[in-house]
Amino acid sequence: MQKKLAQSSLALTAAAALGLGSAFVAGPAAAADKPDLNVQTDAALQTAVHKNLADDNGDLASEVGRFGVKGDTLVLGVSAKTDKVAELASKYDNVEVIVDSKYKEAQPQGAKDLVGGAGYLMSVPSNADSIGACSTGFAGWDSSGNQVVLTAGHCAVDATTGAEDRIIDLEKPSTAEAAGGDGFQPAGTGAPGTWGFHQYGSEITDDDQVADEDKAIDFAVIDVADGFTSKAEVTDWTTAEDDDLSKSTTKISQIGTETPGASINKSGRTTGVTEGTVLDDPEAFEYQNIGGRAVHGFEVTSDAGPFSDHGDSGGAVYQGDTAVGVISGGPEDLAWTWVADLDNSLEKSGETFTFEDPNEAPEAPAAPTVEDQVIEPEGAISGKAAANAEVKVTWTGTADGEATATADNDGNFTVAGPSAEGTYDATAVATVDGQTSEAAAFKLTVEAAEAPDAPEEPTAEDQTVDEGGQITGQAVPNADVKLSWAPAEDAGAQSGNEAQAATDDSTTVTADDSGKFTAKAPAETGEYAYTATTVVDGVESDATEFIVTVQEADDAAEAADGTDADADGSDSDAAADAKNAESNADSDGSKDGEAPDERTISIEPKEVAASDFVKEDKGVQITVEGFDEGENVSLEVVAGPENVEGITLDETANEDGVAAFSIYGTNASDPSAYLGKYDVQVTGANDTDDEKALTGSFSVVADEDGNGGGDNGDGGDGGSDLPRTGAELTGLAAGAGLLVVGGAAVVLTMRRNKKN
Repeated sequence: MQKKLAQSSLALTAAAALGLGSAFVAGPAAAADKPDLNVQTDAALQTAVHKNLADDNGDLASEVGRFGVKGDTLVLGVSAKTDKVAELASKYDNVEVIVDSKYKEAQPQGAKDLVGGAGYLMSVPSNADSIGACSTGFAGWDSSGNQVVLTAGHCAVDATTGAEDRIIDLEKPSTAEAAGGDGFQPAGTGAPGTWGFHQYGSEITDDDQVADEDKAIDFAVIDVADGFTSKAEVTDWTTAEDDDLSKSTTKISQIGTETPGASINKSGRTTGVTEGTVLDDPEAFEYQNIGGRAVHGFEVTSDAGPFSDHGDSGGAVYQGDTAVGVISGGPEDLAWTWVADLDNSLEKSGETFTFEDPNEAPEAPAAPTVEDQVIEPEGAISGKAAANAEVKVTWTGTADGEATATADNDGNFTVAGPSAEGTYDATAVATVDGQTSEAAAFKLTVEAAEAPDAPEEPTAEDQTVDEGGQITGQAVPNADVKLSWAPAEDAGAQSGNEAQAATDDSTTVTADDSGKFTAKAPAETGEYAYTATTVVDGVESDATEFIVTVQEADDAAEAADGTDADADGSDSDAAADAKNAESNADSDGSKDGEAPDERTISIEPKEVAASDFVKEDKGVQITVEGFDEGENVSLEVVAGPENVEGITLDETANEDGVAAFSIYGTNASDPSAYLGKYDVQVTGANDTDDEKALTGSFSVVADEDGNGGGDNGDGGDGGSDLPRTGAELTGLAAGAGLLVVGGAAVVLTMRRNKKN
């Protein structure tokens, strides 16, 4: 093969003379009058070599591999001493020749790398003096792992005789029309391959029908010759001057169907890389007459000049990284181009093609990324690796071990670590398609987590409740509270029947947002020893102990009434107004204005008919004594019928330590909404740990069962003339909640009125 001498591409500079690895071959003895060859500059060196060794086309013989200057001497490295070399050495005094087989012409790097869009040359059987040129479409592999190149079928056929054209060489890129040259100059690589399958369209019948749709493809396969390398890429023609089109390319990864209306590109040896638009017309024809043969495909137009021209036939047509066709033909005015669709051509031909080299071992994945980490025993070791890789983590230290896991689509993985505490040297490797990465090393420390602090124990006072009433206490907000109880050992206050009836049991309740918890008391009367613990995140607190006394409802009422009777003396009507309430406060022997020593609660009436409960001048009134003057006193309805929501009322104790509350219903249209038992609890803001909440209950019953609100027959309200300005409970439909509308402090209001 001959290579044209380039001014700067072949010659070494004067400073980079040949490395002389073989013995010099001495030329003839120099005559005394033999002149020196001018090689003092790079330009002079190039001129000397070109003038004396190039042929009429400006090409050096392939035997001339290297040349340079050593001192003032031209040094030639040749694989064989040609006549021109021998003549030059004998003609000048300062020419030395080294003969070695390695000093021969070399090809440009990548000259035999096959990419889409390059030119190739063919001899035409019907005209021995003619050379044809087409473009490669896509380089890749068939299903057997053989290298193949796809192109147009009509390139394989002599248009005159129908005989098969012969591929003779690649076209020299720097001389191609796409690079501004005249083209048709061989690259000197030899034929890149021979024809495999090829089909140039279907015959067209007399009535303009496609004779055979399976043959209506313009498609050919070149079986790649040894020494050439397929690259799944399409050249962009920017490196044509280097005669290496593989230096700058677009990578192609898949075969697909064209997208109508979308932009599309082509690469070919005549017009290089061009851009057009796929025709977007649902009624478009599927077949085109190309040189008298029907070809299936699609139309592409371009507003910026021809999309293709003669010689671009077979060239690559692609959208992004998707191969969609090869150039088939077009009109003489180049107004549009017909593209043979690649997916259809492969289907109809039965040929196989892939852009993945089946002979190439896949690359090993990158090593996983794993940071040094501290975990609990058998805790999760985490890291990142190639997506879906199998990851193996191995550790040595206190105890050796390993674990494997599969990374997710994002590469994240976790494996369970060692159970023994200690410090470990660990590695992680990733495996994909049988290829294993390098190991990533990291430090692993296993430490048992510190036990969390136990929550604060709950608080609950000894308390007396009615059968089925509510037990209350305080704990960590939203914590679980475990309650257990058994009959108290010291049951001296119980009768034998009570002690026998009491039973043991347990339950768990949840405190509300404020930490308050409630639980239903045992159904049987008796005295019970309770324990309560708080549980937070599985950690249990110390236990709190308290006593719950369960009484019959009538007994509790009598106990409260007895207390009231003692406070009232013999005056049965003394509690009717604030003055009598004041007398009640003093009748325990305390000095005027002092709070009594014992706190008491009076509920009147204990049982009220539903029709009376919804009357403002009746209802239920609750009076408590024994608080500090000015102390905030809170009454809470802690339990009631399921369709009734509890309420809380606040009042300030008067100068005698007395506070009063009034509760009645406001839904006179449906008094039955209030039927049921209500448990109340009264506490003071100044309560100490030793002071118990005051508790009691009242019941709203059907009219035939009630006492009419304690009516004494004179139209009064059961002996009390306290105004009903207390809490209003609005009964709703069954299952609904109870609406709290208001509250009042009866006694204090009256005392203020009296002072006025």
